[in-house]
Amino acid sequence: MTDPTTAGQPVPFTHVVEDTLRVSDLDFQRHMGNTAFTQVFANARFAFLSDEVRPIVGFDVILALVKLDVEFKGQVHYPAVLRTGTRLEKVGRTSMTLLQEMSVDGRVVATSRSVFVHTDRASGKSIPWPDAVHELASPVLAETAAVPS
Repeated sequence: MTDPTTAGQPVPFTHVVEDTLRVSDLDFQRHMGNTAFTQVFANARFAFLSDEVRPIVGFDVILALVKLDVEFKGQVHYPAVLRTGTRLEKVGRTSMTLLQEMSVDGRVVATSRSVFVHTDRASGKSIPWPDAVHELASPVLAETAAVPS
């Protein structure tokens, strides 16, 4: 999976999960319902954060989802296997943006961009990301910077 919007060149997604479309994900037209898209994206975000970010920051902090954008690009019909790629798009001082792409048989059906804020559980205030989280984004940012415009 690649993100065709980054400097006009594909940047690979670093984390990919597969889901099988369930009957409960369907609307009356046997299409995947809009809320099911958001649930599949949520599962993939959870897997990415569990595998990549939680080992660094632990569970004493809150990863607060503060923004979620979903762009629907195509229909999904039952049965289907959904592949969802997730990668860090950028890491700021206290916020982090994830980019996701969902595809079926190589066809992009939806994209998502989400923003998380690293939050102290006791005070509820945002706190800086550790350097190791910034380093998770470094390979993607370095590859993006290396692409000629």
